Amino acid sequence: MKRSIIVGLICLWGVSVLPARGASVQPKRGGTITLATQNDLVTMNPMVRTASTERLMRMLMFDSLLSSDLQGKVQPNLAESWETSSDGKVYTFRLRKGVMFHNGKELSSEDVRFSMNYTLEPKNGAYGFSQLSLVERVEAPEKYLLRVYLKKPSAVLLSSLAGIQSFPVIPNGSLEAGPMKPTQFPPGTGPFRFVEWLPAQRVVFQRFENHWGHKAYVDRLVIRPIADTTVRFTALQAGDVDIVERTPYEWMKQVVEGKVKGIGSVKAATAGYRRLIFNLTQPPLNNKKLREAIAHAVDKKEMLDAAYMGFGEPTDQKYPKDNMWHVKGARTYAQDLNKARSLLKEADYKGEILEVLADRAPFQSTEVTILQSQLKKIGVAVKLNLVEWSAYRELQRKGNFHLMMYGGSIDPDPSLTYGPDFGCEQDLKSRSSNMPGYCNKEIDALLARAEVESDNKKRKELFDRIIIKISDDLPELPIGYVPRFYTFRDYVKGFTVNDEGEFQFYGGGLSHAWLDK
Repeated sequence: MKRSIIVGLICLWGVSVLPARGASVQPKRGGTITLATQNDLVTMNPMVRTASTERLMRMLMFDSLLSSDLQGKVQPNLAESWETSSDGKVYTFRLRKGVMFHNGKELSSEDVRFSMNYTLEPKNGAYGFSQLSLVERVEAPEKYLLRVYLKKPSAVLLSSLAGIQSFPVIPNGSLEAGPMKPTQFPPGTGPFRFVEWLPAQRVVFQRFENHWGHKAYVDRLVIRPIADTTVRFTALQAGDVDIVERTPYEWMKQVVEGKVKGIGSVKAATAGYRRLIFNLTQPPLNNKKLREAIAHAVDKKEMLDAAYMGFGEPTDQKYPKDNMWHVKGARTYAQDLNKARSLLKEADYKGEILEVLADRAPFQSTEVTILQSQLKKIGVAVKLNLVEWSAYRELQRKGNFHLMMYGGSIDPDPSLTYGPDFGCEQDLKSRSSNMPGYCNKEIDALLARAEVESDNKKRKELFDRIIIKISDDLPELPIGYVPRFYTFRDYVKGFTVNDEGEFQFYGGGLSHAWLDK
């Protein structure tokens, strides 16, 4: 066995891995924090729909085998260390001892094995099925020892296990096989235990006193779903809730300018990634010169400022500058109207009307309206196709568009991003990931090498080549990051979110928040 990452911060999480920004030296214990969210829960099966609000709430209750820090590096969690076999096909995890489930049972390797096997059974409909697709079998040879055998080497496995999207750890036998809607969550090992869920009203959590790591400061958490953004913020001002997510940008301007008293804020800087997708599978945007002309006609800052009231940040690639996977040398496409017009002539553009697909939501509608006016300056005619979300997704999957505004999030590992989004083997009849219909055999070969390369330095070199080549081929134009803001009453202390907007994360979040009142 070669040792991959050994014990680091093994015992420190019980104190606090990361100091909560703005927290007092002596936080107080007790009280209840009420958080208003945009969406409600849908199911109490923790293995399905582990995305969006479902995932964020479950992170309060459940732990993953591993975790990742704010720079995207994999860190110990329920597994305190791990080893990799010389051929890269066997991972051995040593579990933390003394971890208790909310029902008083101690965590063992049999619990993790059950959780993984449940996810690997197709009929269960677990969200993490595809992420664990390379797993051949899972063994629990000792109480605190887990062994995972892969069908082929994979450098992505650790990142896949660093979050509950692959699977949360639950007790052995706590879920029945097959699609189901349990009436209670199974026990977890997280800092809060589930108390009740009243649909469309509230979800209630209690501090778990026997949590293995940092013990939450507040006694209770109440999550209130309030769909309307303005109503959410009004509830905060009235003191009906203590924290709100997705604060409207118009209100954030007033908060930042100090016009709203008694309200603080934290920023999830890269919670929303915006990009312009080109359909490469049909004329006229299979012409690279035309794509380049459009790219040089776009003023990213103008688009973001108009749609998000000045809060967006332009980018030339998906990973931000402080992320380990950010690449120096990726091609940039700054606005240059003269260059855009010259490229348009080289592309032999005949004045074809280009249809831009967008969700009817206000921000996206503003984005494409600005895009339309920018392309008009170089003589490109644009027709906007603004549709409701369900129709938008259907047209996107079928590839019925020329250009499309789309979002995204920052994945912990670039193989999870660039493989699905740009791999040749994606089904173009149902574009769930590879929406441009992009295919480059050289990129496929590099992606295959990166997926099995265990040396991070060599992986970084491979992804430098991949990202630079993709930026040159231009299947999509990165536009920028759109932040998400949480606002809170000024008596809430120590509350932080990470850059993706998670309100419970490695070393911070609601478990580190406390009340000074």
